[in-house]
Amino acid sequence: MSLEVETDLIRINNQLCDFSKDGKFVAIAYQTNLTIKNNKRLNTIHSFVFPDIIEYLEWSRNSEYILCANIRKAIIQVYSIYYPEWKYKLVEGSAGLESVSWSPDSKYFLTLSDFNIQISVWSLENQNVIHIQNVKSSFNKLYFSPNGSNLTVVVSMEGEDNIEIYKTDTWKLSKKLICGRLNSIDGISWSPNSELLGIWSSFTDAPKLIIYSCILEKDIAVFYPVQNINSLQLEYTSYKDLKGIESITWMPSGQLLAIAGFNEMIVLLNHVTWKPLLQLYLEPIIKENYLNKVYEERVIQSKLSNKSTNLYDKHILEEKSERPVNIRIGCKNVIERLSIAKFDILKFSSCGQYLAVKHQLYPTTLWIWNIVEDYFDYLLLENTITAARWNPTRTQLLVFCECAHMFEWTPRSARCIPTPRNITVLDARWHPQGNLLLLYGYNKAIIYQIESKL
Repeated sequence: MSLEVETDLIRINNQLCDFSKDGKFVAIAYQTNLTIKNNKRLNTIHSFVFPDIIEYLEWSRNSEYILCANIRKAIIQVYSIYYPEWKYKLVEGSAGLESVSWSPDSKYFLTLSDFNIQISVWSLENQNVIHIQNVKSSFNKLYFSPNGSNLTVVVSMEGEDNIEIYKTDTWKLSKKLICGRLNSIDGISWSPNSELLGIWSSFTDAPKLIIYSCILEKDIAVFYPVQNINSLQLEYTSYKDLKGIESITWMPSGQLLAIAGFNEMIVLLNHVTWKPLLQLYLEPIIKENYLNKVYEERVIQSKLSNKSTNLYDKHILEEKSERPVNIRIGCKNVIERLSIAKFDILKFSSCGQYLAVKHQLYPTTLWIWNIVEDYFDYLLLENTITAARWNPTRTQLLVFCECAHMFEWTPRSARCIPTPRNITVLDARWHPQGNLLLLYGYNKAIIYQIESKL
């Protein structure tokens, strides 16, 4: 892969620069200004002025509208790409604003009020509003099915948690699930085909995951971490129990479900029996395995460098052959500030064969799990990993570390790539076609073009 800088630095508010869903436009928010550029020539199409500092930006799914918000002052404004003289303005008033998001059909936007008192559904066509009450306070985002036809809401009344499913074409209650098997509902996740809903309890004495089928309208499986994992003891000598359920992540095909526990363990369930197939425990030592590859960042000091700057130092990824290899554990004071150390990266590649994993206990290490052949590639880096982004069209991963270089991994190799103008990159976003990349720094961004395919 070769990368070429396509634009000058773009001044932005906090990472508020994004491609439209169809990939035709780029939206840039800086201070109170919203600029829309053509994606190919990057010439300005529209320029809008927001009433206050823009704190949030989101494209509608049909790429015809863009929503801006100031969360603290509860101001929302919607702009039209094809009818720039039109706009929709809303001030949420006394209810306050926790978050805002588009509906899948781009005809409504939804606001979550302060303290999750209610969800409000606002119509762009007639400015009517529908309210959904009693939302559980720990759920601060909206859970739409991937096909966009349903919205799932966790409601809490008199200490009891249940699920409500709303049809997004009418916003009427379609189903109410009484989750009597769970002491509380701590997470929900739709399957990629929108037919299954994973509902789990994390912290109780008996954590469990329920798989509910929207087609059959019933529970089709229940997963109890300890009971189910015990069946693996005959296959795994270095065995540990899965402790609780922190989060779950579906493979893009829906054939596997990754369950992350609170003890640095991941278990993969298959979609037929809902029994464990594989497990991963993040040990601080990389042991001998001829399939595993370990790539370690190494700094080659330049003669031009001095104590005050390492601007001229060269960073490379070097494959290590010796074993065992010790993985660096996070600083004690950082770990103590975390109430519970968690997985902060758990993402499948677009092909579904690889799973990128990072845990807060090991802030500079990324595990890349080949779940077909059950082996790992490791990236051992110098700085804390802030983000990892899979290319949406092919098996290519870019990793960012709040430094002036980024790391590219593919199944065949891994390497270090300097960032343009030595800017510090925190995160990135891929163009839908996988040929462009938005790199985010501190209040700045830059667009990269990928010249050649892998």
